[in-house]
Amino acid sequence: MQDTTHNKKSESGSVLIMIAVLIFTLLGFSALGMEGGRWFLVRAELSKSVDAGALAAARNIANPWATPQSIALAYANANFPAGFLGTPGSGSGSAAFTTTVDNATNKVTVTGNVSAMAILARIWGFNAIPVSSQGTAQRRDVEIVLVLDRSGSMSGTPMTDLKQAASIFIDQFAATQGTDKMALYSFATSVKMERAMGINYVTPMKTAINSSNFKADGYTNTEDAIDQTDGPQGFTDQSGTPGDKRIQQFMILFSDGWPTAFRNNFKTKGVTYDACVHLDGDCSNGTPGLGNDLWKPTGNEADRWGIDPRTTGPGVSVGNTACQGRSTPTVRWMIFDTYAVPGYTATATCIPQANLCAQVCNLVTGLCTLKAQELKNKRITIYTIGLGTDQNKALMKSIASSPDLYYDSPSSDQLKSIFQRVAQDIKLRLVL
Repeated sequence: MQDTTHNKKSESGSVLIMIAVLIFTLLGFSALGMEGGRWFLVRAELSKSVDAGALAAARNIANPWATPQSIALAYANANFPAGFLGTPGSGSGSAAFTTTVDNATNKVTVTGNVSAMAILARIWGFNAIPVSSQGTAQRRDVEIVLVLDRSGSMSGTPMTDLKQAASIFIDQFAATQGTDKMALYSFATSVKMERAMGINYVTPMKTAINSSNFKADGYTNTEDAIDQTDGPQGFTDQSGTPGDKRIQQFMILFSDGWPTAFRNNFKTKGVTYDACVHLDGDCSNGTPGLGNDLWKPTGNEADRWGIDPRTTGPGVSVGNTACQGRSTPTVRWMIFDTYAVPGYTATATCIPQANLCAQVCNLVTGLCTLKAQELKNKRITIYTIGLGTDQNKALMKSIASSPDLYYDSPSSDQLKSIFQRVAQDIKLRLVL
């Protein structure tokens, strides 16, 4: 008869050994799983710290009071101090950071190394796992154009506050004016280029803003101001430039009222004049009258052509028999080739003043939106700042690159803080 008692004991012993091995294995994998989660957390926090250091250094790459390296290390160590998450508090394996700066590209790279210490995984012979991470940030070159309304409604305190606010804005970029570029335009009935796009702009731009020539006078030619920023003395052409090499471009447009003027060519008696025409009032309540002179586009409110815009056209005067029977008749403008007066053909030579002024109301706002869209299509970011209750908020929002880039300033004493916020937002956008 076979002895089964011995066999059963042997089988029981084998099962116990297998169970013990299985438990040991499961504990090991559990330990590795727990340690893996902790190591992942260490690496995630290390990545945050090197990114923070790189971003802070890139934003302060031209800081005269501290080097990018010292700023990067300060931020990295603050976000991942020695002993954080159970890492060594000192000596081998403790958090260590290095920083390199490429001055040619304004690129900052921060590298962090630390050891994640094991607890349960020690049973498998793992005492520490080296963890490393690298963060890179680059401060892009920038072109900024300030476009400031100096029309007659800005006289007194609003103009004083605007000058102070604009000066504060310019000062925000003083540390980088050796590489960053900025331009300044002002506008009333016509537009004046106060400072062409270039470096070392702080002193000359503040001098222009605070001079006696920068004064409130005239009407509001917003469309020509927007258009001129895209000229040879404004933004440079970035078309065809790869995205990672593009200069970031920003326009800040300030105004306190509705547009009341625009610029175009006007022809009379065979001579074509480059001129600005204006309304005597804005279009917020009905249709205002038409100004009785054409302004020269010099930025000087005293420079005028001495020509009544109602008499311009293909050599036809307001008293021509073709215009008889109409109330205050006018003749054709060249802009009607593109924007015909509703109810009249593009070649109509005699249009009543009421219809003409209504079309001007359409043009002074429509051209603003059109010119702004041309800039946006070139990836130029537009901020708008509107002052007071007489501004056209809907238009200012449509000109801005997005609704959140429109700033409403109910009173002029808030302009300083708004211009400062815009400057800080631009500086944040420069770092990638």
